[in-house]
Amino acid sequence: MQNAAFPVNYLTSIWTPVRAFLGRKQLSWPKILFVILFLNGLMMIPISLNYARTTVFSLDATFPTLLEMVDEEVVAALDQTETKNGTVTFKRSFDLQTEDGLIAGGLSDSEASTALEAENVIVFEENRLILKEGDLPISEVPYTADVDWSSLTTPDEVREEISQQWYYANQTYIVATFSFIIAAILLVMNLFLIFGAAFFIFLASRSAYIEIDSYKESVNLILNAMGLPMLVAMVLGLILPDITTMMSAQTFGLVIIIVMIYYKTRFSEAYVEHVKSGAPRQKKPE
Repeated sequence: MQNAAFPVNYLTSIWTPVRAFLGRKQLSWPKILFVILFLNGLMMIPISLNYARTTVFSLDATFPTLLEMVDEEVVAALDQTETKNGTVTFKRSFDLQTEDGLIAGGLSDSEASTALEAENVIVFEENRLILKEGDLPISEVPYTADVDWSSLTTPDEVREEISQQWYYANQTYIVATFSFIIAAILLVMNLFLIFGAAFFIFLASRSAYIEIDSYKESVNLILNAMGLPMLVAMVLGLILPDITTMMSAQTFGLVIIIVMIYYKTRFSEAYVEHVKSGAPRQKKPE
């Protein structure tokens, strides 16, 4: 096991407490960094998949004023449209002034340009939706093939459909952005957990009975112990994609594995050899 090439040597060290302890000297610092990033990546798999599968999205935090502008009058105007394969035909154009801005549909290019001079604007066009709120960049949202504005009967349904159209148009960016942010947060949390736990193991190694010679060995040991809990957390995340649950499972699993390592090895290769040989444990001289 100890002579296997990386990453096989790491993967073979995570399955039993004894292997986790005996494999504590196998990783150099660059390999330790690689393993940390790898384990962090495992945690991100269910989170990224969950964002990619998300179909419900709200723009309340992004365009609060625009969504508030949608009312029954907008629903009635959109009822005078027909849609086929993502292309909207307006039976008649509309230009609805509200206290906060403008909602329009079926305008010509020049009329749409004029409408966009207002501070807050929603423009329904033939193949796209244009959103402008305050100083935010203008969002041009191409329709999906299944959009049907005339089928919506309440302002809430229109708001939800606007949110969904915007989400589908920006899904790749949203998934990438949220995944990056969560990955960074997870990485920081994992670094604190790994190096913090390793620090306490290293402090305990001052005992004459514990055979851990360096802080790097402590970090390597913690990474070995984290392998199975990370896999369990990843599988749990595929079933229940909640980051708090995943982190709790990972942390609780790490504690259990560390306890098992101590129970099986006493952090001593001499103890492991005595157990293997069946001989009674001998106390080390003071």
